[in-house]
Amino acid sequence: MIELDYRNCLAARIGSEGISEEKLESVKKQAFAELENIKKNPPGFMKLPVRFDEARKIREDAKKYRDFKNLVVLGIGGSALGNITLKNMLTHTYHNQGKNGGYPNLYVLDNVDPEWTSELSDIIDLKDTVFNVITKSGSTAETLSNFFFFLEKLKKERSDWKDHLVFTTGNKGFLREFADENGIKTYSVPEDVGGRYSVLSEVGLFPAAVTGLNIESLLEGAADAEENEHVPVTYAALQYYFYKKGKNISVFMPYSKKLESTADWFRQLWAESLGKNEKTGPTPVKAIGTTDQHSQVQLYMEGPKDKVFTFLSVKDSSPEVKLKYDGHFLGGKTMRGLFNAELEGTTGALTKEDRPNMNFEIPKIDAYNAGELLYQLEMACAITGGMLGIDPFNQPGVELGKKLAYEILEKNTGQLI
Repeated sequence: MIELDYRNCLAARIGSEGISEEKLESVKKQAFAELENIKKNPPGFMKLPVRFDEARKIREDAKKYRDFKNLVVLGIGGSALGNITLKNMLTHTYHNQGKNGGYPNLYVLDNVDPEWTSELSDIIDLKDTVFNVITKSGSTAETLSNFFFFLEKLKKERSDWKDHLVFTTGNKGFLREFADENGIKTYSVPEDVGGRYSVLSEVGLFPAAVTGLNIESLLEGAADAEENEHVPVTYAALQYYFYKKGKNISVFMPYSKKLESTADWFRQLWAESLGKNEKTGPTPVKAIGTTDQHSQVQLYMEGPKDKVFTFLSVKDSSPEVKLKYDGHFLGGKTMRGLFNAELEGTTGALTKEDRPNMNFEIPKIDAYNAGELLYQLEMACAITGGMLGIDPFNQPGVELGKKLAYEILEKNTGQLI
């Protein structure tokens, strides 16, 4: 199972910048107590891993859409980042360039940038494309903008346009009404699951199933994570402790290109859940190893000691690539060996500079471990929020921004999307 190595957070290694074993045990007791409190009234995301019947139905449904060449997900925030994470983690890096094993290409439009939308339209043939429109509220302006753009094209070009649409939405809102009026295939987002916690719901499972991922294994990993709950508890305890000690920046740094999007997903989870009431808010920062050793690490080594670092690494990764060049120190070495040495060098240097850092080690990159990792991070976030005394499941700041944007749009155009 996934392991968390937190030794480089201990005072025994980094002195006064670290936490003593005794203090850590005390904070972990608080975290465990918060976990038990959460279990008394479990949030919706905790119910997702055991929904195997729903997953099997989604897998069967997905087969109907595998004759399409392209699956385009229209969503934003939690309706998109989980899908991007699963695609990048679990499919071939060049999935959309012909390495898709016969499954549809997957494109995720998670912005309302007109150039981006138009350029996607340039490269896909609508007759070969199905659109999965995802918005829990059914009224997200950015998502509906992209939907309306492609809907117009579908209606002009395809008499069977309804067969090219699948909605994932809540029980009310524009999208639900449109689906009911037009007979569009629709999946429901569980009412008690927020977007950033929804990757293991229909939001993430349908696109994953269409593109050939093992969604039952994904859920199994998440379900088994409860047997490994000391990991999210310890992670929450450390994040809470260092935040309270003034380290209000949380750097998340995978050492795997396939795990890079996990950092994007983590940023939303951490920022939207924990930044509340003008009082709390550990700021999540994305980095990627080894790339950001050449762009950010200078700051991390010699800048302010206001950060705690989370690394993400893979124990068993293949293929192995041996470097063959006589007369150079890299000759006879492996690319994986260099990658691992870079990780050890970075963590070792941070430790020498008394900067707390810890490492999630994944046995290997597959659906099972993806499910466990994402669920553990969701659990850790919920526990941290409880310890901070805030609600980690709402996002009033986001709603205010949407409201103001709609007011501006109405003022400028006289109508809302």
